[in-house]
Amino acid sequence: MQRPGPAVRALREPGLAVALCLHLALLGALLAVRAFSGFVPVSEASVEVELVGPEALTPTSPPPPAPVRAPAPPQAAEIVPPPQAAPDTPPSEKPAVPPVPPPAEPPAMITARVLHSESVLANPRSRGTREALKTLDAAERIEQLCNLEAMSQIHAWKAEFEPDRVVAFAMAGTRQSKTALEADGAAFRSRKQWYGLRFRCEMAANGKVAGFQFRVGEAIPRSEWAAHDLPPEH
Repeated sequence: MQRPGPAVRALREPGLAVALCLHLALLGALLAVRAFSGFVPVSEASVEVELVGPEALTPTSPPPPAPVRAPAPPQAAEIVPPPQAAPDTPPSEKPAVPPVPPPAEPPAMITARVLHSESVLANPRSRGTREALKTLDAAERIEQLCNLEAMSQIHAWKAEFEPDRVVAFAMAGTRQSKTALEADGAAFRSRKQWYGLRFRCEMAANGKVAGFQFRVGEAIPRSEWAAHDLPPEH
C-alpha cells in the first residue's frame, strides 16, 4: 500500500502543515536576502544631457532676404555763390610824417676869460720854447702859439686832462689869417689818449694871443690814429 504524499499528510496532520508553511516562508526569506545581497547596482557613466525645447527640434527656416533699398536719388549739387568783392573802402590816410628835426647845433664853444700862453712863455723853464718860436715864420709861429694856448685852456677847464701835444690839422684843415686861426678838426693828446678838439684863436698886432674859444670832443679810437698821423708817444 502506498504512502500518502506530503499534501495528504498535511491535511491529515495539522502540525505538519504549519511547520511546512514556516519552512516555506523561511526559504522564501532566504532567497530574497540572497537575491538582494547579490544585486550590485551598475554605476552608469554620467552623460551631460542638454534639454532641447520643442521649438529646437523643428528645422529652422532661413532668414528672409534683406529688403533691397532703392538707390537714393542723387543729391543736387550745392550751388556756391560766387565770392563777393569786398566793398570798396577809402584808402586809409597815411599818418602824417613828422618833419625831420633840424640837426642839433653843436654845443657852444667855451670862451677863455684868462689867457695863459704869455705867462707860460715867461716861465724860465720855457726859454727853449721862446727861442724856437723866433726861428719860425709868421704862420707857423701863430699856429704854435695857439696850440700852446689850447693846452693851457684845456687843463684849466678840466684838471684831469693833461695835454702834452696839439695837432691843429689832425682831422681837418685849418683856416688862418693874419689875425686868427680856426681849427675845426684839431686833436690833443692827454695821458697817451687822443681827443677831438675845435678852437678859434685870435691874434693881436704884437704877435700875442688876444682871444681864445674851444670845445673838447670825444676820444679818438686808436685804430684811427695812424690814418691821421697821431703818434701814441712823443
